[in-house]
Amino acid sequence: MIALLMAGTLNAWAADYGEAKALIEDSINEGLKTFKADPSQAYKLVDKVVLPLFDFVKMSKLVLGRNWRKATREQKKRFVIEFRALLVRTYTTALVKRAKTDIKVSVSYEKPINVRRRGCSDCIILKTHVKLSGKRPVNVDYAMYPKKGKWKVYNVSVGGVSLVTTYRNEFKNDVRTKGINGLINKIKKQNRKKS
Repeated sequence: MIALLMAGTLNAWAADYGEAKALIEDSINEGLKTFKADPSQAYKLVDKVVLPLFDFVKMSKLVLGRNWRKATREQKKRFVIEFRALLVRTYTTALVKRAKTDIKVSVSYEKPINVRRRGCSDCIILKTHVKLSGKRPVNVDYAMYPKKGKWKVYNVSVGGVSLVTTYRNEFKNDVRTKGINGLINKIKKQNRKKS
């Protein structure tokens, strides 16, 4: 009886979270198809396909950690804008470099470990396996949660390295030495220089 209940729970879970899997798969496939047809449209593609999937406010909160609570409303707003631009620039640059690479993506999904301890019982991790021609495959995991009826990405891990953790470690030192305004200005300068 317990086994039947567990099986029923797993089937319901799979049906509910299959939507998030389809969202990532469709976005990746649409993005790759469009990008391969015309790499010059990279920024438009990222804006149309990638950005709607991400919750940049939640990512910004996680990246700044305790410093988010110390920031003013205006600083938070400015940080989100510049951090979003940084991620778009980084993602698009990586995409352009891979323009002539044969990319294949396979998607599986699983529930994260200790999810209740993190305070998000509906969070999931979608695991994607990216195969690049002539290179070793790369695992890219998307941490997602439901927000207002839509699945949103709040963290990405590439090869086991968390984007949120990486930026948190980098930005923590910047906030300590330059303050929040100094960090925002640093990101803004980088974004303008490389755009």
